[in-house]
Amino acid sequence: MKLMPHLNETLDIPLYMQLYQYIRDTIRDGHLASGERLPSIRELSGFLSISRAPVEEAYRQLQAEGYIYSRPRSGVFVAELDDLQSRSALPAAGKASSSARSTPHVEEDPPLAPLMYDFEYEGVDLASFPFEKWRRLFAECLWPENRSLFMYGDLQGDIGLREQIAVYLRRMRGVICEPSQIVVGAGTYHSLTFLCQLLQEDHRVIATERAMNDGVRAVFDAHAIRLEPIPLDQDGLCVSEIDPAIAKAVYVTPAHQFPYGMIMPYNRRSQLLAWASQHDALVIENDYDGEFRYGGRPIPALQSLDTDDRVILMGTYSKALLPAFRLSYLVLPRRLLARFHSRKHGFDQLASPLFQRTLERMMESGEFERHMRRMRRIYNDKYQAMLTAIQEFCGDRVKVIGAGSGLHLVVEICGKEESRLLTEVEYVRLAANAGIGVYSTLKYELAPPLERNPALLLGFGALSKSAIRDGIKLLGEVWFNK
Repeated sequence: MKLMPHLNETLDIPLYMQLYQYIRDTIRDGHLASGERLPSIRELSGFLSISRAPVEEAYRQLQAEGYIYSRPRSGVFVAELDDLQSRSALPAAGKASSSARSTPHVEEDPPLAPLMYDFEYEGVDLASFPFEKWRRLFAECLWPENRSLFMYGDLQGDIGLREQIAVYLRRMRGVICEPSQIVVGAGTYHSLTFLCQLLQEDHRVIATERAMNDGVRAVFDAHAIRLEPIPLDQDGLCVSEIDPAIAKAVYVTPAHQFPYGMIMPYNRRSQLLAWASQHDALVIENDYDGEFRYGGRPIPALQSLDTDDRVILMGTYSKALLPAFRLSYLVLPRRLLARFHSRKHGFDQLASPLFQRTLERMMESGEFERHMRRMRRIYNDKYQAMLTAIQEFCGDRVKVIGAGSGLHLVVEICGKEESRLLTEVEYVRLAANAGIGVYSTLKYELAPPLERNPALLLGFGALSKSAIRDGIKLLGEVWFNK
């Protein structure tokens, strides 16, 4: 038995996390060779005299991060961390043309019927938000001794909130940072606008995933920053396709690529960080949907692997809490802090000091973590309901892309029984005419491939499980006459 972890049940760290960290570090240090077979769950749990559950959870996390893989009826093996050529491409993705810089105009007619089932990707479960607890904490901020909260606030954000964010990010996302590196913002676009002001004089071109959020693209465009689209495969952005002569910064969504939803594994993350160090470049990590992963613990942020001060981390509380609170954050590398403090910024802190202090108290009391655990369970149930309904009512006529995390997924129309596939716009229109809101992914493409099957984006955060099932059932009838 090559694995000899020392597990301590008296620690606050769960057994599965201790085991996961031990195996991960053993693989990273080269003490387990690629292709080497690991003991089975039964073998390892028996050897360690623990239940099978911690071993199974540790293996699940390691597999999600790309350290190990399972082979049916053969066992679990250490992944080849240096071999990135065996990853298959995203269906019909193709290499982005360097001359393709604009997104095709997608005409989507307004729906002819009111939407009964809206699968919007930005939706959240309002009914599950702890309104009473938030109201109580917010009311405490209105006491006379907190009158400073009615002023503009610190440009960098309330120090108490920044301290709580630093603690939480370290514990839940593996992020190593000081409160002095955190800048609180009023939503993702505000944080990104702020970041563009810091970067635009040095980075007029930024490499980015071939498909990206259209609002993020609009912010870059507003600052005259040109985007260089990089191809995607099943592991996310293809690092080998970035030309350092063109771009010395790259924007990525490794936790849940938008819109296609793939999770960037350890192999690709380490390759991206190595590229940044080799070419003296920066990585902008949008930790989009990083809190919501199903089937295991959220994968640590890319920033947690950064040993060369290269990663700028962006995060938001729009889905963890509610979009109306407009709370987000940046974690700046130390190399950017001097520039941040020396600039005369063109606007004041826009995130409400009252909401900042309320969130600080929510995090300090432990209620925020309890809320996140509840929401992960709730969204996992909805995610499973979505997968079940798609399988039942759409069958093999669609393929799910990007499953396993986030509050949306993408269905690719396979069309095995159709003589001709419709266009994405036609599928959207058919659904809209029946009162169902689904969304084309073409609008997010910077350099769309010449040929590909239609791919539709479906969110599930705002819908009940019964509405998800009924909506997918009706969708199957509309699209496939089922």
